Amino acid sequence: MYAEWASLQTAIQTDPGNTSVLNIFPQTVGKDVACAVVKSMSQALSIGVNSNNADNTNRLMSEKDVKWTMEVICYGLSLPLEEHEALRDCVNIYCEWLTALNPQPKSSVPAVLLQEPNDYIQLMFKHLYNVFIPRPKSGIDLVKRQALLCHRVLRHVQLLATESMRNLSRGSWEAMLKFLLAITDTLMAPPKEKDDIGDQIGERVINVLFELWLLSCAHCFPIPSLWKTFRAMSLNWRHHDALVSQWHRINTILTSQLLKDRFGTDYPELQVSDEDGAILPTSMTQDQVIQSWFRFLHIISNPVDLSNIQIISQTPKFLHMALTSEVVIDPAQHNCLRSLPQIFFKAMKSVSILVDAFLGVSQNTVKDDMSFLSSMASSTSMSVRSSMPSINSGGSTPPERRKAKAFSVSGKHKLVHSRSSVSARSDSFSSENLTPYHLTLDSLPVLAAKRPKCNSILHMFGAWLFDGALLGVKVHGEDDMGTSRVRSSSFVDGQDRSQSVITSSSHISANKNSANEAGRAEACGALCRIFCAKKTDESILPVYLARFYIALYHALDVSENQSGPALASVLFNSIDLLRLDLDGVLVLVPRLLDAMEVVLSDTSPKIRYHDQIPLIELRKSAIHLLLSMLCLPLHFKSLTIKDIVKSQDDTTQEPVTVISLRVRITELLLKALLVEVDPMNTQMLLGGLTLLVQDLSVFEEMEKAALSNQDPLADTTTYSVTQPAGLDKDRADSEASVKMTQSESPRSAVSVGSTSSGPDLTTEPETHHQIKARDTAHGLFGQAASVVSNRLMASWKLDLNIALAAIEVILGLSKVKLNPHNSLMCKRTIKWMCDFIVYQCSRPAPSHSKDLHSMIVAAFHCLMSWLVDHHYLLQDKECLHTVLEVVELGISGSKSQRTEQMIVFDWDTKQKVTKNRASDPPKFKAEKDLMPASERVKHAAEAVLDIIIDHVGMFPPPCGPESTCSLLDEDSLLKMHAGYIVPEQQPAKFRYFVLENAIIIGILEKSVNSEDTLPSLTALIRGPFGRHAWSMQLRHLAKSHQNSLTVVNKDPGRPVPDDNIGVHHNITHRHFPEVVDAIPKTKSESSIPSLGQVIDENNLRQEHDKILSFIGAQVDFENKMAAKHKTDREKSPFPNPKVDCKAPSLCDEFQTARLFLSHYGFLTLEALKEPTTASLPPSLVMLNSGNESLSSDLDALDRIPTRSNDTAFVFYVKTKQTAAHSIINNVTSSANVQPQFLAFVQSLGWPIDVHRHAGWTGHMTSSWRTTQEDTPEPYAAGTGGSIYDGRRQVLYWADVSTEIAFVIPSPYMYHLTPQVIPSARPSVGKYQLVFALYPPVYLYFVTALHGLLLWL
Repeated sequence: MYAEWASLQTAIQTDPGNTSVLNIFPQTVGKDVACAVVKSMSQALSIGVNSNNADNTNRLMSEKDVKWTMEVICYGLSLPLEEHEALRDCVNIYCEWLTALNPQPKSSVPAVLLQEPNDYIQLMFKHLYNVFIPRPKSGIDLVKRQALLCHRVLRHVQLLATESMRNLSRGSWEAMLKFLLAITDTLMAPPKEKDDIGDQIGERVINVLFELWLLSCAHCFPIPSLWKTFRAMSLNWRHHDALVSQWHRINTILTSQLLKDRFGTDYPELQVSDEDGAILPTSMTQDQVIQSWFRFLHIISNPVDLSNIQIISQTPKFLHMALTSEVVIDPAQHNCLRSLPQIFFKAMKSVSILVDAFLGVSQNTVKDDMSFLSSMASSTSMSVRSSMPSINSGGSTPPERRKAKAFSVSGKHKLVHSRSSVSARSDSFSSENLTPYHLTLDSLPVLAAKRPKCNSILHMFGAWLFDGALLGVKVHGEDDMGTSRVRSSSFVDGQDRSQSVITSSSHISANKNSANEAGRAEACGALCRIFCAKKTDESILPVYLARFYIALYHALDVSENQSGPALASVLFNSIDLLRLDLDGVLVLVPRLLDAMEVVLSDTSPKIRYHDQIPLIELRKSAIHLLLSMLCLPLHFKSLTIKDIVKSQDDTTQEPVTVISLRVRITELLLKALLVEVDPMNTQMLLGGLTLLVQDLSVFEEMEKAALSNQDPLADTTTYSVTQPAGLDKDRADSEASVKMTQSESPRSAVSVGSTSSGPDLTTEPETHHQIKARDTAHGLFGQAASVVSNRLMASWKLDLNIALAAIEVILGLSKVKLNPHNSLMCKRTIKWMCDFIVYQCSRPAPSHSKDLHSMIVAAFHCLMSWLVDHHYLLQDKECLHTVLEVVELGISGSKSQRTEQMIVFDWDTKQKVTKNRASDPPKFKAEKDLMPASERVKHAAEAVLDIIIDHVGMFPPPCGPESTCSLLDEDSLLKMHAGYIVPEQQPAKFRYFVLENAIIIGILEKSVNSEDTLPSLTALIRGPFGRHAWSMQLRHLAKSHQNSLTVVNKDPGRPVPDDNIGVHHNITHRHFPEVVDAIPKTKSESSIPSLGQVIDENNLRQEHDKILSFIGAQVDFENKMAAKHKTDREKSPFPNPKVDCKAPSLCDEFQTARLFLSHYGFLTLEALKEPTTASLPPSLVMLNSGNESLSSDLDALDRIPTRSNDTAFVFYVKTKQTAAHSIINNVTSSANVQPQFLAFVQSLGWPIDVHRHAGWTGHMTSSWRTTQEDTPEPYAAGTGGSIYDGRRQVLYWADVSTEIAFVIPSPYMYHLTPQVIPSARPSVGKYQLVFALYPPVYLYFVTALHGLLLWL
């Protein structure tokens, strides 16, 4: 960059301008002259202590006088520190004279100096250099006094530059910069010694140099020779951490302004503190900012050189120290070089912060990154300091000598978004009062949309980052003793490249003591963030990809030379590495898998990872990478993965294919699931396990379909060769899965295990059958179900989040299609879920909470899904009994078994609990008190019972999954009957009743078959379970006896008449047998008087006679009528048609509603006698069928869904599209979208016509209709998905409990209104999307190139 310009370093270092004419005289002469002159002048100054003679203030009237006096002062500034008063007076005089360029100079300034101030000020800069010259063998007190004088000089130089910047000529600016370079080089170039002048003011000198140099860039931009000199000298100061601190500080200030100028104010801002922001001159133009930023960035050359002691110690000052010292032989052994690892880490952290700034990341932490890096680098370098011999102790500026605001470097630089002002990284390198904090994946940066391309950032920082990432790595092909490649930035000129040569031996030694691993880890992390910031339509140069892969290959090394910090940094910052479709990224999959096996296989690491990355977050990052490679083996199959670094000696190693890694991925996922203790990580692993099983199942299904198309017998033949079919295979795989899980977990699923955070595992070597079982979906399904169920019962049952995730996985396994079914494992899974519900319901009352009940409800929902998808399980009596028993427990709160016989001890709750035994006598419903765990649990159990009764084995119904209810309504039923009437009169035909205040039943007292004469009715039953239609008929015989029923209904006729009625016998009937008369009477029988005696004694004879006359008259009348009847009968013909018996006609009028209600127990005498109460309505209520509003109310009731319904809107958004109308117009034509998008949309559900659909359509007005409308218009063709905008069609998906409609908005259905959008409404760009009333809405945005589905 400065190859054609000459460096001024030699001229500055050998400049004689700081020597005086008094130097040629003996020291005593010069001392006496200087002390006498400056003492006299100081008395004349306004700042003097004895200023009694005001006339002597302007004694220097001529130019000759001033120059002679300056010669004396120049010598006085070089006096020993013992002459402190004279030295102080010289400094005071020059500080007064430096105000000559001020608008109001001090009165003590000579008039001659005011005439040509720039010339004299340039000369004073050269003289003031003497103040900063170290005085060897001076005491600590004298050095502190010298430091105070240096601080005074620097403060006045700063005031001169800031207050008189417009009056300074270019020569004065250059003289000032040369002066600062000279004093900085004098103080900072030698090795650091404790308590010397460089240790006291070195940090302040560098601070002033960088600030005034930045100020000069705005008012008098330094010439290239000065920039080259600045860079060349700074290479000699790199053993001071203050240099890197100020370098980072200025770079951050300039980068913050550069981002505003280049990307606008809406770009995420690199925020700096107010103190640091004031350093940047407001008058700097954009071009000046760019030029200054680029030059300051390369001031210290390649930051990676800071990791090499051999380079830093080969400066002239270090070599001179080694030659003159009696202790130090090798310059690399100096004590001050032990802080190089810390300085290197700070430099790489600074580069990393600049990279993040250009990526536009925004952090959500308010803590100080650079404060933490100082403490971490300090702890990292402790091992190096302890291992190196102690030669000289060099320290930093003591805290008592640091001024908080004047010359500290604690300004905060943060990355914040302009809208949210979220703080980010900082540049404070102070190591006092540090509070380290940890990074989390939740604080991962959100990249800016307008960020530069990866190639641009790599052009700027790639050379340094690649060198840092490959630090200590021996590249294949290098000689062990030879010199390695030249690692330098492309901006380093040929003269400076010689200092970038790094030997392999030095790097290997640095890698062995792990001193520079923190800086290397930071470089690896920055590279990963750059490459993971790749946009969809962006390409990265192959040379960068190759170097990146090589760097990651060595950073992910898990051999004995592994680097824990680098490995952790790579895993943490590259979670999306396999999701970006980088060219050739598959070459890293085996290496990534090796690293993930080290991290995920054990929760107690044997190596030290990154101090700033917690182990839980590191495992979470590894899990992200593991999840991103789950689908790779079945997608790329036998694709060969080439090794990046292949040994020349190893020629027998077989090539690695992607499919060969599937077993390792599966084993790692299962093992990580067994040892993971973090809830979030466990949930991610559970989701990956579900994906793994489902992906393998679909893959095998597709493979079998492909084989069956070629050979019809290929499916069964291939499967029978590898695995036993049927239940034997189920039992074998299931037993292997259970055996594996039980060998890994000491407790079975049914037992109540430990509730500690980590499982107590005693793993055993797996058998060949267990490993082989993972090759098929059948075996993997069994192992997954067994592992998750056992872990749920053993360790996860008390954690809400993990338990819900595990239940969700078990529910997802129920959707896996296996052929044949793994019936034994399915049965065991049902048993495990029932045991889980029983355990949770049996916990003590204090443990019951909303979270506990949520787990129970989720388990019931999972049980519901398993029963619907595997209805054959209920054919097993044991399984059916287990399920119904749990349902009963959920509804009533207890099982139908007595619980006082068996008491066991629960190790989890440390309490004794009662258990049921199968031999206990059942406890009937009437004997139990209904005390469910909660109403939610009761409703969930009732839902399972409803599913068992209504849907198990019957879903989907004949009408399809669009409805779980009957599609028949009153209109449909009346159309089936003869004499159909208009719909307005239909309520009169139906009689409506309310049963148990929960069910509305509409009864039509007609049969569907008009020829049937038996009592029949058609009922429409509406309840919480939906609408169902039933046709019932009262018959004594089944329909299979139709012929017998026909014979019974016919008239059988009567027998032939016969007049012979037989012989009539006159028999006198006795009250007692004749034997009674032969028994003699006793006196007791005479105790009761006879009738005659009673009549005579009571004078009742007359009444008795009257009664006898009445009886006689009646007997005569009856005898007369009998005789007359006999005469008439003899005269009449036989048989008499008037009295002939005839069979009654069959009844064809029935009150079928009454019969139905009475037979089912709703209409009884007891129910009618029950008194009505105001609080409880009667069990049977008859509605007014003639009410005009009844029909509309019933129609509104029918539109209430029995399943949950959702609507998802899908948008196709192209790159850089922000306007709503542009996004909506994408789907109007198939030419505007990619074919992958259309395939993705078709996979979401089934296309349905909203005018004929009986389920949810995405809109209330067109959903759940029972009548179909004619739509003669043809469907539009060639659309990009707009046909599913809800006008004619939508995409529909449903199961037994949920239905969802996918709608793709189009301009034909949804209009745009350009108006001001309130912040509370969803909007895109400057347009508002106007939608109709919808239920809870989910928006799916699909990118234009990859079809990525994003759920907002």
